[in-house]
Amino acid sequence: MGRYYVLRDEKVIEEPDHDSWLEWYQSTYKDVELVAETRLANCTVTTRFLAMNLTLAQDPQPQVFETKVSGGWLGSQRERFATLEEARQGHDRWVGRVREIQAENHLPPPGATW
Repeated sequence: MGRYYVLRDEKVIEEPDHDSWLEWYQSTYKDVELVAETRLANCTVTTRFLAMNLTLAQDPQPQVFETKVSGGWLGSQRERFATLEEARQGHDRWVGRVREIQAENHLPPPGATW
């Protein structure tokens, strides 16, 4: 399992050559980085392509997508995924979790301002 990855035609491809990866990163990354972003009351759920395997565990597949919740009751929660499809499904799942938590709690989340 390598360290550097590119996203081409919605497929994750390992790029063993750092210089080739860097060229792709500088020219293309900003176009494919953001997979999904959902703004909800007091928080945002964002899913991004990381382009690198930042996981220390020896997973059979590199975990190169990350969904993160910023703000609200689940702020700073994150989960990583190996494929674009998993990342999209994970994003939707996290949005659902945030909505459930918001519906259960009638008080403002930690850090909310009125």
